[in-house]
Amino acid sequence: MTDPRPSGSNHGMLYSFAKTFVHNLDAMAAFYENVFGLIPFNRHKDAMFGRKIDEITYQSSYPGGPALTLIQYMDSSGPATGESVQGFITEDLEALCERALAAGGKVPESIREVAEFGIRVAFVLDPEGHVNEVVQMTTA
Repeated sequence: MTDPRPSGSNHGMLYSFAKTFVHNLDAMAAFYENVFGLIPFNRHKDAMFGRKIDEITYQSSYPGGPALTLIQYMDSSGPATGESVQGFITEDLEALCERALAAGGKVPESIREVAEFGIRVAFVLDPEGHVNEVVQMTTA
């Protein structure tokens, strides 16, 4: 898949990764691996702001692209869901939505077309309610 959006930044900056806090790291890892096809790259236990964390980082889906990390605070539950939106591009939106539902996720609204951007879009909630915006390109 190619991405038709322009790219670039100021000050030599590269957007490299995003982290989403989850409540059950292993369960959410299984969801993202089965539904979105993400491939684990690294699992790391450390501390952040004096709190123990456990995190799984996934490979970028294309050379130079950003990586997603799922992260869990070990001493309590994470922030409320809805704190972020992860974006994915797929070639088969219906199949992805079916995988999400089969894996315990939700698709709370019907797939819709946004003609002005040449896309079809669905919002997929993982089993903890984290929001994933999934896009299928309809025009080059």
